[in-house]
Amino acid sequence: MIFQTHDVIIIGAGLAGLRAAIECSKFVDVGIVSKVYPVRSHTVSATGAIHISPAPGEDPEEYMRETIKGGDYLNDQDAVEIMAQEGFTELIHLEDIGVVFHRDLDGTIIRSSPGGMTTRTATIVSSGWAQELVCTLQEQLLKRRTTFYNEFFITSILIKDGVCRGITAIDIKSGEFYGFRAKSVIIATGGWGRVYAITSNSHICTGDGTAIAFRAGAPLKDMEFVQFHPTVLYGSGILISETARVIGGRLLNSNGEQFMKKYAPRFKEIAPRDVVSQAMQREIDEGRGIEGSYIGLDLRQMRKRFRRQKIPFFKQRFDAFADLAETYALIDIDQEIIPVIPGEHFTMGGIKTDVWGETPIKGLYAAGECACISVQGANREGANALTECLIFGRRAGIRATEFARKIDFLEFPRDQAESEEQKLVNLRNAKGHYDVNAIRQELQHTMWKNVGLFRNKEGLETALKKIIELKSKFKEIDIGDDSKIFNTALIYALELKNLIDLSECIVLGALNRKEHRGAHYREDFPQRDDKNWLKHSIFNYNGENSPILSFEDVVITRFPPKAREY
Repeated sequence: MIFQTHDVIIIGAGLAGLRAAIECSKFVDVGIVSKVYPVRSHTVSATGAIHISPAPGEDPEEYMRETIKGGDYLNDQDAVEIMAQEGFTELIHLEDIGVVFHRDLDGTIIRSSPGGMTTRTATIVSSGWAQELVCTLQEQLLKRRTTFYNEFFITSILIKDGVCRGITAIDIKSGEFYGFRAKSVIIATGGWGRVYAITSNSHICTGDGTAIAFRAGAPLKDMEFVQFHPTVLYGSGILISETARVIGGRLLNSNGEQFMKKYAPRFKEIAPRDVVSQAMQREIDEGRGIEGSYIGLDLRQMRKRFRRQKIPFFKQRFDAFADLAETYALIDIDQEIIPVIPGEHFTMGGIKTDVWGETPIKGLYAAGECACISVQGANREGANALTECLIFGRRAGIRATEFARKIDFLEFPRDQAESEEQKLVNLRNAKGHYDVNAIRQELQHTMWKNVGLFRNKEGLETALKKIIELKSKFKEIDIGDDSKIFNTALIYALELKNLIDLSECIVLGALNRKEHRGAHYREDFPQRDDKNWLKHSIFNYNGENSPILSFEDVVITRFPPKAREY
């Protein structure tokens, strides 16, 4: 075992992890452990829109109201208020360190309204992609007291006497096992879209930090709320950004009807993602899908409009859509409609934290998609993901640094680390009966079929039974590779364990929540039930048994629940 020591360890090098590291590196020594290089994190696939609340002196109330309405009133409203209040300060910070935003001819930063909202609070980086954010933050950290451990896979979080003492991880390149001693740890490992067969998420999105924190004793929250994006390319899952509909793209069924007029008469295609996705799937299920399988996204009249644009951003985005459609679907968007279906996109649930990223375990913090501050509620509005990463990544970094500066290094639990190392040796040498990839595919198809856009008791019970069966099969897997160097088979097996554990939480939460709220649609309980279900689901690890489920109240401050109409 190789030992490393840092004041703060951050797991994950996407936007939330890097933003946390910026704060930590001002005062303490930081190590960033990531299974990919920062520029390959899933963050870079985002199209760069960030909700930034109005400037000081302007009222952010409408932005808060629409965020909470979009989240179907499951958002903790104190967290939403923080996101609204601190956004403009974050914008100034990003510009100060070199992020360039799209501006009008007079120099004003361009703001737009993404789907589901009317407030013009979404700002867009000049490249149109969040990669610019990641690269800029990484450049800043290369100048500071920060060490990057790229292509390292976390295997456990070490807790002793209720305090986080560090982590263990594998160097994927060499296969060497590492023990990282730290005063505080921040988890920023993103989502787990790969529990589903169809997703816009990268292959790296397997919920590693969330599952490992769960098994270490950190509770999870609202796991049943999984967002499906309306427009991923049929057959590949490649995301066609919401911007395609914001700039005028229409959704058409097999009859050529712009069907969103009947589901959301005012907002139509730019209604919230849960509303649009469920409408699209309803059209397909009722026999109005094109070729029985997909919906058409029509951009055929858009190019003429953008030739006249003096501001190049929308033309740039349109060209990006054209490239994606041509490359992955062999479609000319000037002549043909783009085949799209809803696909898993974002997880509203995650590690339970407060508004400073603190978990119930001392010294352990979380930020970004892996965390559930409950700022997104039951459905995330477009452009709020990057905002959450930036603002709450910063806050987690501040609080983790404060904790690290006030304590000395505690005893490293070497016995736990050695036990974890032996588990990995046993897994690498396992000669069981079941193939990892076969189990993974069975899990993904089970989740897609039974725990997707529309759910019911029968399907959820079927899924839960299957997951319990797959948990048992996992104990008898054969990964087929006992080498150490770049043993991707071992990594896939570890990822599979994480996916299984998180899937069980999703299904258990969905089975118990007997209502329709946001992205969680129970066909057998099609109405929202504020009397019985205006509450968060909390999951605690229970060993090999199913998680222990409990509930807690939603924080409501200024916006009582109302009907959602679009």
